Amino acid sequence: MPLNELELLFLVLVCLYGWECLCWLKRGSVGFVTWLGQNWRTVHPGTLAGNQHGGFVLAPPLPPLGNLLTGNQFPLSLSAEGVLGFVASNVNPGWRPQQTGRFFRFDDIKSIEAKGKKLLINGELLLKTTSPALALHLGRNVKLLEKVAVPQRVSAVEKIFRETFDTEAIEKRWCEFQKQTAVMRWLVNVLFGYLFILTPVMVTHFGLKQTWIGLLIGLFALTTAIAILFRRAHKTFYPEAEEERFTHFLTVLLSPVTCIRALDILSRHLLETFHPLAIARVFCSPEEFRELAGKALRDVHFPTLPLCPPTQPRAAATEQESRTLLRKTMEAFLRQGKIDPGELVGPPQPLDETCRAYCPRCHAQFTLSDGSCSDCGGMPLKSFESDGGKHSDAAEQR
Repeated sequence: MPLNELELLFLVLVCLYGWECLCWLKRGSVGFVTWLGQNWRTVHPGTLAGNQHGGFVLAPPLPPLGNLLTGNQFPLSLSAEGVLGFVASNVNPGWRPQQTGRFFRFDDIKSIEAKGKKLLINGELLLKTTSPALALHLGRNVKLLEKVAVPQRVSAVEKIFRETFDTEAIEKRWCEFQKQTAVMRWLVNVLFGYLFILTPVMVTHFGLKQTWIGLLIGLFALTTAIAILFRRAHKTFYPEAEEERFTHFLTVLLSPVTCIRALDILSRHLLETFHPLAIARVFCSPEEFRELAGKALRDVHFPTLPLCPPTQPRAAATEQESRTLLRKTMEAFLRQGKIDPGELVGPPQPLDETCRAYCPRCHAQFTLSDGSCSDCGGMPLKSFESDGGKHSDAAEQR
C-alpha cells in the first residue's frame, strides 16, 4: 500500500533523525555511550561504516537523550627537545590514525597557531584535531613547553600527561555539565515526544489543516528555548570556540531533529582532553575498565610497528621518550586503582594445547613457536614456553 504525503514526510523526518544519531568518531578517539545513564560502554570507530580517518557510532536514539562522551589518546609526542606530530600507540582496534609525522625543535618554533581544528607550527600543519577547542588546548601545551627551561621540560611533559588521567577533574566537569544542562535535558526529551508522538497523533485525529498553526507555534517555542540554552552552555564549556558556537546555534535553531540531539553536540567534546582510560574508570564497570586498560597498556609497551616512520633520529628519540613517560604515567594511574600493570602485559591463558605463541600486543594466539603478527605490523611473537611473556625494557629499544 503506497504511503500518502504525510506518512512519507514523517518517514523522511525519521530518517533525518536517524542520521543525526550517527556521530563521526575520529581514529585515536574512544566513545562512551549509555541509554539510561548507567552501564556505560566503550565504542570505537567502525571499519564497516568508516575509513582510515574514523567511523560512525550510533548514539542512543531514544529518551533519555544526551549520553555521549568521547576521550582521546594524547596525539603528540613530546620531549625536552621538541614536538612530533606522531604517536606510535593506537587506542583503537585496527590501523593507526593518519598523522603528519612533522617534527619541530622548540628552539626552531617561531609561531604556534590553532586555526579551527588545525594546529599549525611555523605555518605548517602539525595535526588536525577532533575540535577547535582541542586544537587550542594542545596549542597552549606546546607554548607552555616552549617557554619552559630545558631542564624542566621533562617534568612539564609528565604534568601534561598526568592531567589527562585526572579522574577528579572528569567528575567535576561532568557534574557541572549535568547541573548546567538540567533544564535543557528536560526540554530535548519533551521535543522528542512532541515531534514523534504528539504531532502524529494530533494530525491523525484532527487533521493537518486544523492543527498545523498550533503545532508550529509549539515547535518554534521548544526549539528556540533549547537553542538559547545550548548557546549559553556552549559558551560556558567552550568559551573560545565562537565560530563553532554560532554554527551549532543556527543549526539547532533551524533543524528540529538536530535540536533533539543538542545535548550530544555539547557532551561529545566535554571530556576530549582526557585519556579514554581515565573516562572509563569514572563511568564504566570495573570489568570494562580493566579490559580497556589491558589493551591500552599493551599498546604502549608493544605499539604497532613501525614505531616511528619519520627517519630523523631526533623524531625517533622524541617518540621513544614521550611513550616512556606516557607508559610510566599510565602504570602509576593503574596502581592507584589497585591494578597490577604486570598482569595486564603478561601472557594470556593458552586457548588449548596447540597454542605455542602469542602476540604481546593484541594477545592473538598461534600454533607456531616463531613468527610475527601481521595485524600488529609484524610484531614478533612470544612463546608460551619462554619467560611467561613478562615485559622487559629491551622491548622498548626495538
